[in-house]
Amino acid sequence: MFRKQGQQQPEGSRLPARAAAASRDLARRSLGMTRNTVHKELLERAKTQEALSDEQIWRRYQFRHLAAFITIPALLLGSASIAAAYGTGLMTPDPQVVCQPLVVLAPATDSFKVTVMNASGQDGAGHTVGRDLARRGFTVAEVTTAPRTLWVKGPARIYHGNAGLDQALLAAQTIDGAELQNDGRSGTSISFVLGGDFTKMLPAPPPKPPELSDFTVNVYNTTWRSGLAKSAFDELTKRGFSTGKQGNNPDGSFLPDDVAVILHGPDADLAAALVAQQFKGATLREVARDNMTIDVLLGNKFEGVTPKAELPQKKAQRKDPPPTVTRPCT
Repeated sequence: MFRKQGQQQPEGSRLPARAAAASRDLARRSLGMTRNTVHKELLERAKTQEALSDEQIWRRYQFRHLAAFITIPALLLGSASIAAAYGTGLMTPDPQVVCQPLVVLAPATDSFKVTVMNASGQDGAGHTVGRDLARRGFTVAEVTTAPRTLWVKGPARIYHGNAGLDQALLAAQTIDGAELQNDGRSGTSISFVLGGDFTKMLPAPPPKPPELSDFTVNVYNTTWRSGLAKSAFDELTKRGFSTGKQGNNPDGSFLPDDVAVILHGPDADLAAALVAQQFKGATLREVARDNMTIDVLLGNKFEGVTPKAELPQKKAQRKDPPPTVTRPCT
């Protein structure tokens, strides 16, 4: 445990001590060299100062004061000028380029096809939206139930391609909160998918009355009086309606207490209302059909088509401003 007096320390144990001693010696030398260098520099400056005459010393003193007199006010004036320039807007940082959304004319509603897919879980929502879009002028190609793998949480999601961005933006104006997604498809067709948060469509402008060429009118006689269907049919043709068939009622029903019953599908309600003006006292009845064909069933109380003088005055065609869409920043 204890080293005997006179016993030498092993060689390996003396190395750390030698290294420490060498480090201390090197540090002392470096510090000494630094002190000597600084001392030598100070001595050189003192000798140079002593070698100057009184006039040279005075000139140096004046030059230093003059430099301070010029530099300090210049710095103050420069700082004040820069502050004033920033305050008046003469010096402003380069403005950052901010993307502005681009407003362009919207494509025609009937210039592209819309597929309505119901992923909302509400029965009949797809057909309701499809009918509403068709009434707004969109070309609804198909209404179907979305596959189970397609889930949309928001009110609606509209899928489109690069060429169908404006079409999707136009369709998105019909549902508040509708989102867009580019699925890389080609062409301008879009898919209108109703989501779990769907409640209703946004209000649409009052629909314009349909053109007489947009629907077909059939006239059938349900009474025993002959010639009623033909006379009404001919009068409607003269007034510009697109007429189809005329004759006795195919189903053989008899309407003893009606002037006329006008049958129409859900999409032809506006057209049926226009036809009803021609038969004063007629009853409108919606039936399950998906076309623009209207059947007029003349009843026992029918006396003739409403005279033109008693028809409502035709309203001036409403002129709406061209619709626009706003392309988002990219």
